[in-house]
Amino acid sequence: MLQSYLESASSNERNEIIRASCAVVLLVVLFIVFAFAPARDPSKLVAGVPCSILSEQQIGAVFGAPMRMRPTDGTVCQYVSTDPGKQGMFFVIARHDDAQTTLGRVSDHRLNVRYHGRVYTLIAVSSGGNKNVAATEERRLGLVLDHRLAKRNDTH
Repeated sequence: MLQSYLESASSNERNEIIRASCAVVLLVVLFIVFAFAPARDPSKLVAGVPCSILSEQQIGAVFGAPMRMRPTDGTVCQYVSTDPGKQGMFFVIARHDDAQTTLGRVSDHRLNVRYHGRVYTLIAVSSGGNKNVAATEERRLGLVLDHRLAKRNDTH
């Protein structure tokens, strides 16, 4: 039936039918690709992003609120609370390691961790700007990071 219509149709109509068919096939292919794409998992790290060393779930557990990573260039990861009642932010800054970098606490609210050729600066900003709470959150996240890295080294 379609073949007889195509034979009797003008060349413009045939071209339109071919374009419409290609569009339908393209939409079906896109649907299949997105249907089988992996779901976003907040317990995973972002591959290829140097500053993604802690997952949203790990950070959220310390802050006591769900956290989301904002878009990043890979050097600075900013995590923000998605709970309006518990505001807070957390930054991870990834730098190449050099011998001159000071580790440990460099000021009231920064913690540096060295791992595999990089130095990561952890900066917590708690709701209300309480520096003691922020320092506690940084230490707890530093411990989470230490445990995760130690576990990774044991398996290699």
